Amino acid sequence: MLVRRDNTMRVITKAAVTKAIEAHGQWKAPLSLWLTTFDRATLRFESFEQLRQTWATVSGWNVDRIPHSKLRPASRKGPLDIYVFDIKKNECRLIAWLNARTGTLYIKAILSHAEYDKWCRSDIR
Repeated sequence: MLVRRDNTMRVITKAAVTKAIEAHGQWKAPLSLWLTTFDRATLRFESFEQLRQTWATVSGWNVDRIPHSKLRPASRKGPLDIYVFDIKKNECRLIAWLNARTGTLYIKAILSHAEYDKWCRSDIR
């Protein structure tokens, strides 16, 4: 269960979004949409389904969760699960950890679909 009760929702690091946009200009609008959606003080999640619905409503795209127990050590950040956001349909994936207690999304990577497939093979059990 995701619970975010106080403080503000923060994205760490926004520079990853800027770098991905510089490398892939076609991702600018959808990545900017993701950032404005999730980097908001008023944002609160009480469940994964609510997080998924929030992204689906604004973008029309999906978000999946990968439990901590299925991650190899290179992709672990404490006990946090990974959330994989579809960006621009299947072109791009934003991979992030969410700490619901502190309201922080930590961006691990922003990958093309092919790079994401490679990451899955190497980092997920």
